[in-house]
This record gives sequence, C-alpha cells and structure tokens, in this order.
Amino acid sequence: MSAFSRFLLSLRMARRELVAGELTVLALALFVAVTAMSSVAFFSDRIERALTRQATQLLAADLVLNADTPWADGFRSAAKARGLAVAESATFPSMVLAGDSATLATLKAVSDGYPLRGELTVKGDGAVKRAAAPDSGNAWLDARLLLKLNLKPGDAVVVGNKTLTVAGELRREPDAALDLYNFVPRLMLNRADLAATGLVQEGSRIRWRLMVAGSPATVADFRKAVAAQLPAGARVENVEEARPEIKAALERARRFLGLTAMLTVALSAAAVALAVRRYLARHWQAVAVLRCLGLTSREVGGLFTVLFFVLALVAGLLGTAAGFGAQALLVKLAEGWLGGALPPPGWLPWAMGPAAALLLLAGLALPPLMTVRRVPAVAVLRVELPARRPEWLAPLAAIFVLLALTAYLVGDAVAALWLLAALAGFLAAVGVVALGSVLALRRLPLAGRVGWRYGVANLARRPWLAVIQVVALSVGLMALLTLTVVRADLIGAWRASVPVDAPNKFVINIQPEQRETVAGLFALDGRKAPELSPMVRARLIAINGKAVRPASYGDERARRLAEREFNLSWRDSLPDGNRVSAGRFWDADGAKPQFSVEKGIAETLGIRLGDAIAFDIAGSVYKARVTSLREVPWDSFRVNFFVLAPPDWFSRQPASYITSFRLPPEDEAFANRMVERLPNLTVIDVGAILDEVRGVVDRLAQAVEAMFMLALAAGILVLWAALAATRDERLFDVALLRALGASRRQLRSVLLAELACLGGLAGLLAGLGAMAVGSVAAVRLFNLPFFANPWLPVLGFVLGTLVVALAGWPLLRKVARTAPMTVLRRE
Repeated sequence: MSAFSRFLLSLRMARRELVAGELTVLALALFVAVTAMSSVAFFSDRIERALTRQATQLLAADLVLNADTPWADGFRSAAKARGLAVAESATFPSMVLAGDSATLATLKAVSDGYPLRGELTVKGDGAVKRAAAPDSGNAWLDARLLLKLNLKPGDAVVVGNKTLTVAGELRREPDAALDLYNFVPRLMLNRADLAATGLVQEGSRIRWRLMVAGSPATVADFRKAVAAQLPAGARVENVEEARPEIKAALERARRFLGLTAMLTVALSAAAVALAVRRYLARHWQAVAVLRCLGLTSREVGGLFTVLFFVLALVAGLLGTAAGFGAQALLVKLAEGWLGGALPPPGWLPWAMGPAAALLLLAGLALPPLMTVRRVPAVAVLRVELPARRPEWLAPLAAIFVLLALTAYLVGDAVAALWLLAALAGFLAAVGVVALGSVLALRRLPLAGRVGWRYGVANLARRPWLAVIQVVALSVGLMALLTLTVVRADLIGAWRASVPVDAPNKFVINIQPEQRETVAGLFALDGRKAPELSPMVRARLIAINGKAVRPASYGDERARRLAEREFNLSWRDSLPDGNRVSAGRFWDADGAKPQFSVEKGIAETLGIRLGDAIAFDIAGSVYKARVTSLREVPWDSFRVNFFVLAPPDWFSRQPASYITSFRLPPEDEAFANRMVERLPNLTVIDVGAILDEVRGVVDRLAQAVEAMFMLALAAGILVLWAALAATRDERLFDVALLRALGASRRQLRSVLLAELACLGGLAGLLAGLGAMAVGSVAAVRLFNLPFFANPWLPVLGFVLGTLVVALAGWPLLRKVARTAPMTVLRRE
C-alpha cells in the first residue's frame, strides 16, 4: 500500500470512527483541553498587556530617561525618528512667593503632550476635569500649596523671576506617586516658562525626565539604542524599576496567571491520557485485522499516527477558535476593571493551541500506540496482546514542553518548575497511597448489603485500574479545590499583604537622642510608638576581595546600584514579613560579623551565599560574609532594608533612625506637631503610592479570579474522562451480573458504591494535596505568610464522594440499561 493510500485510509478511518463515536471521547477531550489552554493563554496575554499598559501610567509614559542634566537633542530625535511620542519634565525644589508669604514647594515643569500615559486632573471653574500641560503663563497648585499661600484661581504666584497665574487646583498627577518627596507641596508649570524663572543655574538639583511612549517593540528598540549613550548619572526607568512595590504586585500577578495556566495544562494532559488509553484499548482487534490484511506493524503505526495528527490539527484549530471566543466573554468585564478596552493578543496564543494539541498526542498517544501496533494477526482468533513496556520519556517530555511553553507565555519559569515538582510529588504520593488502599481491601472481610460488598470487591479485583482512576480523579478534584477554596485563600492573603492599615507615613532623620522624644509624642497623642530602625549610608566596595566597579556590570540596574550608597541597618532578629530563602539569620546572642542581603539585589549584583562583601561607612571598612539571603515584602510599606548586619558590630557608628506608621487623613495635624517639635525630621507621605499599589493589586486579583474560572473546565473534564475511561470494564461486569440474575436496582447500588469509594478516597487525597499546594504556593511562589486550611481534607472527601457519584450517574444509567447479550457477544 502506497503512502498516499495509507493517508486516505487514515482519513476514512477518522471519518468513520467519528461518526461511530469511537473518537468522540478523545476528540472532545482534546478539544476541551485546547479550548481551556488557549482561553487562558489569550486572556492572560491580553490581561498582562493591559496591566502593563496601566502600570505605565504610574510613569506617565512607557519609558523614562532620568538624569541630573538636560537631555541632548539626539535622544529626542532618536525617539521621534522611531515614531514614539515624546514629553519632558523637570522637577526640583524651590521657594514660591505670594504677597508676603513664601514656602518651599516642588516645582514640576512639563512640556506639551504630558502625560503620555495616565490622567492628569485639575479642578477649575468648580469642576474636576482631565487636562494636559498648563498653558504658558499659568500654573496649577495642589491643595496644600493653595492653603499655605492663601491662594485661589486667578491669583498671582511668583516662581523665581516669573509671575504665573493660578489657573486651577492640581488634583492628580499619574507619576506623582513615584516621587519619594511628594510630601512637599507641588506646583506645575509649562516647560516653556522654565527659562524665564531663572532657577536653572549651574549646580541646580533638577531631575530631567525624557518620557517616551509607543508600541512595546519600538520602545524596547529605543531603550536598547540609547543604553550605551547615557550620560553619567542617568538611568532608564520603567515602572517595575521605579518602585519595588509595583514590581512585587506585578510579579505576584504573573505567578498567579502562571499557576492557572499550568494547572490547566496538567489537567488537560491527564484528560487526554485517559481518553487515549480508552481508545487504543478498544482497537487492538482492529489492528489485528489490519495485520491479517497484510499491513506491517510500521504501516499500522503510521496509519494511526496520521489519524492522530489530523485529529490533533482539527481539534487544535477548533479549540483555539473556541478559546478565543471563551475569553471574549470575559473581556467586557475586564474592561470595566481596567478602565478601557483590552489590547489585542499577540501571535503566540494563536500558535499555542495547535502546537499544544500536537504535543499532547505526540507525548501521550504515541507510547501506547507503539505497543498496540505490535498486536499479532493471530489476535483475531484469540486474545493475545504483546507485553507492554512502560513508556515514561515521551509523556514526561510532552508535559515538560507544554509547561515550558506556558511558562514562557506568562514569563515565569520558576512557577513552572515548582508546579512540575509539586505535581510529580503529588502523583507519586497518590499512586502509592491508592495502591496500598486497594490492596488492603483484598484483606478486609466484606459483609453487609450487596451494593457495598460487590462495589468494594470490584475495586480490589482490578487494582491497577482503580489506582489509575484514583490518581486521575485526585488530580481533577485537587484542581477544583485549588481553583475554588485555595484560590480564595491565596488572593485573600495577597490582598491582605497591602492591608487597609498599612503605613502611609515615613519619618526619616531621627537622631539618636530624639528617639525618646518621638516615642513620647506618640504616647502623648494616645498612639502606639512604632519601631525605630537605625540607618547609615554605606557604599559597597568589594565582593570576595574584588573591587566593585559599576562599569563591569552589563545590567543597567546593577550599574546604578553599584554607583549609589546603600541604607544599611542592623538588628538582632529577622524583620516582620521577611523570609530567609537561603542560609540562616543570626541568633540574638553573640552574633559575629556577617551580612544578610535581600535576594533580588543579591542576584542583580552577583552576590551569593557565603561571599565576602565589604562596605565603606564614613571611611571605615566593614567586611564579612553573607550568611543569609532574604525575601522582602516591599509591598507591605514597612521599613525594610537591602542589607542588614548584627547590632553589636556597628555600635560606635553614628546613625539616624527611620520609622513608618499609619496616620488617618483626619489626623494630619499630628505629623505637623511632630515637625514643629523636631524641625529636623522629614515626614514622607506615601499615601499616594499606597493607593496606587492597592488599586493595582485589586485589579490584578479580580482578573486572576476570572482566569481561575476558565481553568475549572479542565478539572471537570478530567473527572468525566476518568469515569468514561472505565465504561467498557463496567459494561462487562454489569453484563455478567445481569446474566447471573442481578436486578437493575442492585446493579446501580454496586456501581454507586464503587464510585463513592473511589470519590471518597480521591477527594481525601485531593484535599491534602490542595492544602499542600496552597501552602507551598503561598510561601515559595508569592512570598505570602504560610497558611493551611484544615477543612480541605474533609471538604475533599465529601466533595469527591458526591461529585464522582453524580458525575458518573449518566454513565451508570447507560451501563445498567445495556442488554447483557450485546456486551457478551462483543467480548
């Protein structure tokens, strides 16, 4: 038979088997699997693009070049030549005058076109409205500055040598939340008026920002082009680099999306594996007929390979289209959360569906096919199956490639590795427990009603089939529990990481002799005194004896960190919320010289556990080894440090102190009284940053909740496929019992008892697995506090018993109504 003839035969077989219903289970499992995966891929891609776009509003641009000198025309020309939108700002402190009053304010001169991203709102003529840069000759002042200078719209304000007209009250700047010193009253003017003020002098402390916006690819190309041309002291910022709190929120969102997508991949693989097993188990006699007609085992394998390839391609294309349609149903809802239309997806989700279908069948269908194709021709006359060798490499390779593809899609390989390890451990543990439980049933004396006695006996009679069912059902039930109960716990813990009472005030420059006074001010006002943390300025000068040179780092952030001074602190215990990821934090007693370094900055600067690092503090060199790496919850808004040291080592170093606390808006007078009593203190208001981060977290959490709902389809599919996979075995059992005189009522009780036992055991194991997954995910993936829901095993047992029995009821009705002679003739 020619290759073309075999191809036509494969197509005829596929058509005949689809019409006959032989491929229905496999085709539907593959279709639903691809639909679930592609819907998650489409939605996560669009959500990620939208959230990234929204996060850039905190910069008022997609990318910002930040320097202490004006930007040369070449940088503007390079951006405009690429079709990027360009805007500029200059920010600096200066005195502002109005009549006989004067006060310090932060001046911000912005060019036309500002902001490129986000909204600038101004109150004028009694209404709050969206605006762009103020007109030349006008200025916008925030409420604090208007109150201090007793100004109203239409009044004059003097900035340097320039008199400006107050045109309105500045309500919101998209990038003000990223300005650490936004506690100072603010004034915004047009950049065209900056020169006339006469405030731009040699040595002026001005931050010059060149903002660009455009397509991600064009922005990335511009960033790459200017990276090598940046002047000294300049840096490139995106929102994650500008604020670690925003970076932490986005990082957790990516990991939540990754967990959802990869759970869907694993569940889909389980459903397809069960469907493939049932299909090939029913076709070994058809293979024997083909061998009798003269086909070689290689030709038989090629015949089924083409059939599966066509099936995978069709299911992949249809599943991808259905996935796009499924996620479209959530777009309107997501648009309401994100305040605008979602951007279109990239090309990768479109390619993922067909590729995933091909990979699933290649890894999960070809290994058993290699066994089935070796069925001898004599099997037409008698049952004679070849010995089946275990095939592990191809299925594991397929699942690994799919997880890698999903991890690439959501940008998180760490989550993929953790999930792969967790799934492998869970499957191994469930398999061992299930096998032990089923084998133990053989030794139990079975008594009581017929249904219970024969139902349990059925499980013990086919232990390996029972183990496969328990494992598959446990995976599906664990996914359902993870996507419902654990999801709520995780997202609740995530939202709680930025609590309502998170600190919104930082106080810096507290001198050692002022600590008691500060504590007294809090006590006098009936407030609990916050913890005061010591702080010194230190410069990293060496790692393992090698001098630290900024130019030796290829990464821009690493160069910037190597250039700057660190805020170094010391304490005798691990700070609240910090978690040691490597090494061991020192004990309170007798700590020797050593350092604890934040994990992220250690990776950026190439610092590893056990490295010897040296800091220069006011001319004194302090050298010690890194004995621990810490994960720091930056979005907690508590005082945190990149580097910590034991307290006794720095006892002679002069230091200032820093603290943070929560102050309700109606109690702002307390901060003013503190500064009046201790004028050297600087109170920094991070309320704007806190509001922005909390808003981002809420929107991310809502999007993730919608994503979890999409993955539920894959979990339900596994439950259905696990029950459908054993339909033929149950048909044969029922036929024998019917032939021996069993009534339909007795048959239903036997099958329900068997399913209830399966569901109860699988549910109990699934509850334990979901509890472990939630705990590991909270600590390892999301850097959240450890938690374990003790009700999950109980809920899993009840859910498993009910869901498996109810899900199997349609199959039970069909099995119980099938005529026994029909089954026995076929067998």
